[in-house]
Amino acid sequence: MKKITVLEKSARGPFGGTKGFTLIEIMVVILILGILAGFAIPWYQRAILKSRFQTALPSTRAIAEAQEIYYTAHEKYADNLEDLDIEHSNAEGSVNITIGAEEKYKFVRGYNKDTPFVRYVIYQAHSANFPNNIHCEAARGNEMAEWLCAEEFQGKKIEHGSLDGADYETYILEGSLEDGSFSQIYYDGQNLVLVNGDVCQANTSGGCSNSSFTGSTCQGNNSLSSCQHNLYEDSECSGSHGGGINTTICGYSTYNNSTCHNDGNDGYVCGRSDYNDHSACYSGPAGGCGHANYTEDSACFSQSTSACNDSSFNNSMCVADGSGGCRANTYTDSTCHAKSAGTSGNRACGSGSTYDHSVCYNESDAMYGCGAATYTSGSVCYSNEHGGCGGRSTFSGGSECYGNASGACGSNTYIGGSVCHATVNGACNSNTYQSGSYCAGSFCPAGSPRQDGTIRTEMGE
Repeated sequence: MKKITVLEKSARGPFGGTKGFTLIEIMVVILILGILAGFAIPWYQRAILKSRFQTALPSTRAIAEAQEIYYTAHEKYADNLEDLDIEHSNAEGSVNITIGAEEKYKFVRGYNKDTPFVRYVIYQAHSANFPNNIHCEAARGNEMAEWLCAEEFQGKKIEHGSLDGADYETYILEGSLEDGSFSQIYYDGQNLVLVNGDVCQANTSGGCSNSSFTGSTCQGNNSLSSCQHNLYEDSECSGSHGGGINTTICGYSTYNNSTCHNDGNDGYVCGRSDYNDHSACYSGPAGGCGHANYTEDSACFSQSTSACNDSSFNNSMCVADGSGGCRANTYTDSTCHAKSAGTSGNRACGSGSTYDHSVCYNESDAMYGCGAATYTSGSVCYSNEHGGCGGRSTFSGGSECYGNASGACGSNTYIGGSVCHATVNGACNSNTYQSGSYCAGSFCPAGSPRQDGTIRTEMGE
């Protein structure tokens, strides 16, 4: 039997083999190295990120301080870095600095050009949003950037947007969540909730519909049926092409202290909606605000024929800048201002309108402003030097017509104690008076009744 010498024994491995590393031993070593690298590499990457991020801080702070000095001298912030009397260290060109002078967001933002996915933002003292706040912005989905802002600097996350919309997450380093808000831009989609300056741009049919807007905007662009069936609170909707009754942009919606703008040459924008609480509809050259309900000091501004027609107004106003722009409406405790000329068959505020304890003013340079309408329950029609209240109108329930031109309140029917005021010759000619109605004024024609029921035999009182 062969004897094993001491030297031979020493040459064997710990498990009885010859001296060297087994495959298992090598794998154990690699595993250990991998574990160590798993801790070391992220730590190293975070350290590099933090170091680069901090290179942007001195320059950003210096610019923000220079902006406050500039504001003291000019009562506004500078729009360009070149306007500031400062030479800032730019870490050998590695730092990017931008300033924002928009009314809502006045800030200085800095970041290292090698790590643009994380940014340092200082808001100026006179910014409408986030005054004197300091934010850390992290590119959405970038774990390293979010770690730096949220954990390393203990930032408080703002759940709704950043200066660049949904592309970045924002963390407050100094300031409060109550100091301001961001707006975001949405493209199409339905059943959305938009707040605080958000914008929804509709680029496809039905886009931005069935949604709620608070302090926000819906832009219908040229997409049929877009921005429909929405609730607008302190918001705005605009469109330029409706296409038809059912495909109208911004229509079939409810507006509360909000506005709708027809920005195009289409008559099917903004209509068939409810306008409440100081809301307004602005038509385009082809109309767009008709077949709607206006209440609580709301208004319709007509720029064309029939722009605000076939609507109801309750404690509201219609302004006709187009022929027949406010015709065929129902007015209750409301007013209509006829600023357009109109025609005998298409009167600006008349032609089928009904006034209930309401007022119509002819403010145009023609006689076709408020005529061919029905005035009830103490309503009033005011003509001007061109006329405007005459021609097939009916006044009942103590309503009144003020004639300031020949024919201004003529060819009408007055019932139930209603009055025609003749302030010029011919103002109240060719009228029919019934049930205690009468003519008042120095130019009432012969044959018209007085307030006491007697009939004049000659012009005058």
